[in-house]
Amino acid sequence: MSAIMKSLWRKWKSGVHRINDGIAWVLMSLTFFLAVMPVSLTFKLMRRDLLDRGLGGKDTKTYWLTKKNEPVDVRRAQRQF
Repeated sequence: MSAIMKSLWRKWKSGVHRINDGIAWVLMSLTFFLAVMPVSLTFKLMRRDLLDRGLGGKDTKTYWLTKKNEPVDVRRAQRQF
């Protein structure tokens, strides 16, 4: 009886996995065609590059900020940030 139940359980799992793969493919396709593709086409038609944002002002040459020197002690070591 136990071997029959294990066999049925394995067949059930493989069938459900195939169904889940199909559902995931359909949902991912719908997400791409209904959400991602229209946004990307809009930005493509507007000729806008989201990655080319610049540094802010014209006189800004770097994002680097100088850090204040803090005393090194036990309390500083216990505090992560």
